[in-house]
Amino acid sequence: MNLIVDIHNKIVKIILLEGKNEKDEIEIEEFNNLSEKLLPTIAEILEKNDLKPKNIGKMELKTDLNDGFTTFRIAKTVVDTFNFGK
Repeated sequence: MNLIVDIHNKIVKIILLEGKNEKDEIEIEEFNNLSEKLLPTIAEILEKNDLKPKNIGKMELKTDLNDGFTTFRIAKTVVDTFNFGK
C-alpha cells in the first residue's frame, strides 16, 4: 500500500493505492489551513481502511505548486518525515 498526496488547483487528494490500483481517496479543499487538515485526513483514510502507518510502504507528493508556496512546503515536510520514519 502507498499513499499519494496530490495537490492541484487548490484541491488536496489523499489517495490510497494498492499496487497500481486506487483503493480509496479523500478530497479536501485547501484554504490556507493544510497544516490543520493534512495529518487528520491521512489518519482518517488509514482508519477507514483498517490500516496503520506501518502498513504503508511509501508516501508520495504530486503537485502543480512550486516550492515557494507554504502549502507545498507543508505537504513535502509531512511526506518526507513519513518516509524517513519508515
